[in-house]
Amino acid sequence: MAEKGVWLRGMVLCVAMLIAAGAGHGLDGNDVLKLKTTKRCRSCDLAAADLAGIDLRSADLTGANLAGANLSGANLAGAYLVHADLSGANLAGADLTGARLVDATLVGASFANAKLGAAVWTDGRTCASASLGTCK
Repeated sequence: MAEKGVWLRGMVLCVAMLIAAGAGHGLDGNDVLKLKTTKRCRSCDLAAADLAGIDLRSADLTGANLAGANLSGANLAGAYLVHADLSGANLAGADLTGARLVDATLVGASFANAKLGAAVWTDGRTCASASLGTCK
């Protein structure tokens, strides 16, 4: 019985440490709600958010932290992603037609089959209308 108490205290301590370690870091549920209801979330913390398949047409995500976010299949046509951090984000199959990605961080981001026609790329050039998966 004493072993069970020690084990339980150890588990409680581990969970408490994990919660404390994550406090103030990562996904903010209020930011996700704000984005979904207003399509405006400047400088929001949406790191690792699952936003797959949602309609974010013309959303203002200027300066947002979307590192590691799942945006696969999302509609980001005309979205403002200027200065956004999309490091390691999954944008596979997303529609980024006409999106603005100037000065965005894209290290490790996946754009497989993403529509990038007329998107304004990180360096300010406009992608060709037939760009798919890469800005041409």
